[in-house]
Amino acid sequence: MYVQLNGWIILIMVVGFWAFRTIIIYRKKQYSIFKNWPWQMSFLYFLAVGYLTMRPFYFQIPFETREFSFDTHLFYNLLHMADGYLAYQLLYSVGNIMLFVPLGFLLPLLNKKFHSIILVAMIGFLVSLSIELTQATFTITRFGTVDDLVFNTFGAFIGITIFKLFNFLTNRLFYFSTNSSKSN
Repeated sequence: MYVQLNGWIILIMVVGFWAFRTIIIYRKKQYSIFKNWPWQMSFLYFLAVGYLTMRPFYFQIPFETREFSFDTHLFYNLLHMADGYLAYQLLYSVGNIMLFVPLGFLLPLLNKKFHSIILVAMIGFLVSLSIELTQATFTITRFGTVDDLVFNTFGAFIGITIFKLFNFLTNRLFYFSTNSSKSN
């Protein structure tokens, strides 16, 4: 037995909850666009990741329709998913990497504790692992792969690296602009 969930109904419910929460915070005068934009972007990001990784939203009670399905052979799925179609293989690998770059960039914006490259890569791995285990256990049309774990973790690593580079350049520019204005 499996349950098919309508993606539009899930989207309307989640966005409705998000809008309701935002309105409540705004009415309490606790809302600042500059303070809350990373949280709003993170919400939209996780909504997009949920949609991309779980659609077409066919879920089952564990192991009733199919057994646990997780590919543990590194790059086997990538190499055999579209034999002879390098464009599809590149789209799959680059797409999985790009899917987690925003996670690596947004986490340090949410909290200074997430400025560690190792911590952000570990969080990227754990988020990816939860997605893959959910796909392997509860979905009918998807399965988990170790390839996705590697690509997603690498994407989070790239995201935190971009954040650190952006932060470094911003601080350098600010430092140079304040020092040049002091010397004049």
